[in-house]
Amino acid sequence: MNNALPCCGDCGHNVIMVYLFDRGGIRIDLDPEPVVGGNYTFWNPTYGRQKIWRAKSRPTTVPPPRDLPEHLRRQWNGEKVADSRTWFVQHVCGLTAAQIVAERRARLSA
Repeated sequence: MNNALPCCGDCGHNVIMVYLFDRGGIRIDLDPEPVVGGNYTFWNPTYGRQKIWRAKSRPTTVPPPRDLPEHLRRQWNGEKVADSRTWFVQHVCGLTAAQIVAERRARLSA
């Protein structure tokens, strides 16, 4: 466990406490391990001066890099790129980030 991160009061695993920017500032805990299939991104709006973290739902598409040549820009699939990147998940006691995503996928496919 990373001693620099706070721990969950119930299970003792490390968490990242964030305030949901796009949900009215609700506080949630994120698992510190990003995984493919996650659904949150977060940042520090104070550039590290304070330990206040903002989070929001991950984007559904990722824009192409600005320096991408035009012929590659036409082939860019922003949804596929977003789905293949690692993002953070809301902490669930007793589960790893990968287990959280696997359980969510199992529920959706059932």
